[in-house]
Formats: sequence, C-alpha cells, structure tokens
Amino acid sequence: MHRSPSRRGRRLRLLTLQVAIVLLTVVAVAAIVLRFEDLRTRDLAFEEVHTVATEIAENPDVIASVNAADAAEQIQPIAHLAQRAAGVEFVVVVDRNGLRVAHPDPDQIGEPVSSDHGPIRGGQTFRGTEEGPLGVSLRSKVPIWDEGTVVGTVSVGMLQSEIRGDLLEVVLGFAPWILLAAGLGTAGAAWASRYVRTRIYGADPEEMSALHQSRQALLHSVGDGVVGVDEEGRIILINDEATRLLSVDHGVQGRLAAEVLDPDLAALLAVPDAPGDTGIEPAERTTFALAGERILLARVRPIRARGRDIGRTLTVQDRTELEANLRELEGQRSVTETLRSQTHEFSNRLHVISGLLSLGETEEAEAYIRGLTGLTGGPDRTGLTDSALAALVGAKAALAREAGVGLTLSESSALHPDWHADDDALTVVANLLTNAIEAAGDGGTVVLELAAGDGGFEVTVDDSGAGVDPARARQLFRWGASTKEDGATGGRIAGGRGVGLALVDRIARRRIGRVSVETSPLGGARFRAGWPGADTAGPDRTSPERGQEPA
Repeated sequence: MHRSPSRRGRRLRLLTLQVAIVLLTVVAVAAIVLRFEDLRTRDLAFEEVHTVATEIAENPDVIASVNAADAAEQIQPIAHLAQRAAGVEFVVVVDRNGLRVAHPDPDQIGEPVSSDHGPIRGGQTFRGTEEGPLGVSLRSKVPIWDEGTVVGTVSVGMLQSEIRGDLLEVVLGFAPWILLAAGLGTAGAAWASRYVRTRIYGADPEEMSALHQSRQALLHSVGDGVVGVDEEGRIILINDEATRLLSVDHGVQGRLAAEVLDPDLAALLAVPDAPGDTGIEPAERTTFALAGERILLARVRPIRARGRDIGRTLTVQDRTELEANLRELEGQRSVTETLRSQTHEFSNRLHVISGLLSLGETEEAEAYIRGLTGLTGGPDRTGLTDSALAALVGAKAALAREAGVGLTLSESSALHPDWHADDDALTVVANLLTNAIEAAGDGGTVVLELAAGDGGFEVTVDDSGAGVDPARARQLFRWGASTKEDGATGGRIAGGRGVGLALVDRIARRRIGRVSVETSPLGGARFRAGWPGADTAGPDRTSPERGQEPA
C-alpha cells in the first residue's frame, strides 16, 4: 500500500523521538551511575588514607623517635614501606616543630611542611582536599600522641588525578554495556513502535486521535442504543441512548455484559453467531428482547478485523410504544371483523330488547343485556368503583363475549373506595385477562378476582383452558414464551405473543411483588400477581437481581 510522504515523515519523527528518549534515558542513567561511582571511589580513598595515617601515628617506633635526632633514619623506612604497601601517593611524618622527618622526596626531609598542621598539633584530625608540591590530593592528617601529648603529625594522601584515572578505567569498562543498553533500547523502541502500529491497524497517533473523536461524536449522536463487547464479553463502548434504554450507566465499561445487562440481551452477546450461508461470515441476528419493561428491537453484529472476530456490537431500538400500538391495532382489527360479521345478529338482538321494553319486561331486558355482554354482575355489585378499571374490564368482557368466553367477576373481589388503579395495575390486569381469554377458547370461562387498598394490589385470573405444564410454568414469564406455543420462540413473536406475561413479571418485580401460576379449580391455569402497598411501589425501588426467576 502506498504511503504518503507526510505519513512516512510522521512515523520517522515518532521513531526518532522514541530513540532520543531511549538514548537520553541511558545517558542519564550512566551519568548518575558514574556520579555515584565517583563518590564511592572518593570515599574509599579517604578511608584508605585515613587508615594508613592512623596506623603510622600509632606505631610505637614512630612515637618514640619522631622528635629524636635520628628521626629521619628511623621513620623514613617505615613511611616508605607503608606508602608502597597501601598504594598511596605520599606519607609525610612531621615533628612537633613542623619539620618533615619522612617524605617521598628525600630532599624535602627537614623542611617545614607546605600545609597548615597547626590544628592537627592541637589534637584535631583533617580529612579533605589540598594542593601540595605533588599536586591536588585527597588527604588525611592525624596527630601523633604520646601519653596524652601531641608529639607530631602524620599526613597521608592520594593524588586526585590518580583517582580520576581509576574512574576513567571504570568508565571505559562500563562504556560497552552502556552502548549495548542503548542499542537494545533503540531496537526495543523500534519493535514497540511497529507492534503498536499493528495493534492499531497501522494508524498514526494523529489518526488515532481523529478516529477516537469521530467515533465518540458518531457513537453519541446516533438515535439507537449501541453496545460493544470484546472477545471476552466485556463492554468496551456504550452510548447515551443505550444507557437510557438498558437502565445502566457509563461506568459499566470494562465489566462483563452478563453482569450488567438483562439475561436476554447478555445471551445475545455471549452466544456466538451462527455461520452464514457461505460458512465464512457469521450472520447478523435481529430479534426482540426485554430490558426492564421496555420492548427492544435488538440487532447483533460481529466485529471483524483482519479476518477474525474481535467482538460484537449490539444495536437496540425502543419498540415499546410500537408493540403496544400493534397489539391494540390487532385487537381493533379483530373487533372490526367480528362486528362486521355480526351486524345482522346485533339488529335482531336490538329488536328483542325493544320488544321486552315495550312489554314492560324491564328485568328480563336487563338480564338479557347482561347475558349479551358476557359479564356477570356490574361495578355496583363487584365493587369496581375505579372508572378506568371498570372500563378495562368492560372492554375485556366484550372481547370475551365475541370469543365465546364467559368472563365472571368474583364476588370476593374487594377494592377500597379511595383506591385508584395506576398504569401498572391496568397493564397487569389487561395482560392476564387477554392471556386467559385466549387460553379458555370458545365456550370457556374466565374468573377475575381483584383486591386492592392500603395493603397493596392483587389480581387472580382463572381460566378453563388446557392449563399449564408444571415443567414449563417457570418459563412462561420469559420473553418470547407463550401459553399458545410449544416452548419459547425466538426472534419476532408472532401475533405479539410472548410479551404480556413477561411484562407482568417485570412490573411485579419492580413493585417488589411476585407473580405465580398454578392449576385452577376450573381445570385450566390460575395466574396471580400482586405487590405491597403504595409505600413500596414505584420505579425507583430496588428490584430483584437480573435474571432472577419469577416466583
């Protein structure tokens, strides 16, 4: 692939910068090491000259003859031997008058010392650098004591030039290793630069910055929710719409999708996509799923780079309102078709009602009307004082009559006069009644029992249908499961089935309640749903863990 000169120039500058950093680091480390080596060498030199000076000052022969007439003949051999044995530059012994009695240069013997020995004759010691006849040296000066009296001094030193020479030898011995480290560092920098480029698919830092900004802008500007996971199933990106639809926050990045997403969505990301028709590219998957109480259209796509899968993306769209409208439209269409086919039947029934009223048979007309609606009792007799709930039950009774199902309100229903049904209660009742009417079928029976007040809300729906297999009872509240189909269905649920019971379960769990299913005395299924009083209700309450089975 052709690379532009500017791109090659950027890569060359990047490599040059890396090499420069490596070289500067190696040189800095070498300088620090050499500095510490210099200090260590000086400390060792001071320690050595001080030891030699102390041993000579404590030598009995030196103490006895330092001020004698033949001091030079007695002490010079001792000083010379110590100088050669210790490898120091000079050993100078001085009497109490400041005259040299021992010196590397015999001509200097008998001459006054060139440096100040006054403090040493006062009992002090000296350790430092001074310039003498032989040059700048590291010296140690100590007094010679004889029964508590200073009778002379000893000065031992090493030339600073020799110490620097020793240090230069260390540097020359260390230089190959420095060059080797620099070479290895340069090679490592070049390899790391190449490796990083392969990991980011050949992009330069400037390009990566632009790509990141573009990705962030695109990710948070799209109207759909987007979630990306890597090969291990960890969330690597998520946009604002996804956090809203999935009820999570941006802090989930880096966590496993199975820990933070609803089980249905986590399963879509965890299960590998099936191979496509070619057997090479994995196919996209599009299905419906529940996130909390939202119905989402979910689309899973594989992320491929250089011929291998490196993760998956999940795109979600909110279809809650659309699904509700579709179910309502389907119901309205069914009602329209039924009304069209029963136009003449309604006309005949109106004639019957008119005849009964003209004959004054009011009670028989009322009973006949109740029989037509398929509703046993009414709001006054069953306690349905809430207008919204009464309207809902009335509408469901009309649908039940059209389906040939008898809907009965249990006499044990009890609603507090001040209680009003909220959206959650209406949704639960509507879904359970719809499910029961479909299960009962033509000629069947459905019994509705309601209880509500300060203590909470509970609804029980019995039907005379075929009942529920106990082995599948716990699966009915999962998304896609239906009492009209064998097993759960994947993808688009035909006729909107597999939605109602899942929504009932989500609502009950959010309200810290429960849903159960058992065998009904009518021979079919009994569904019961409820939750505590209003003080524990609301979407801000903590719900059970994700993936927990309904009771």
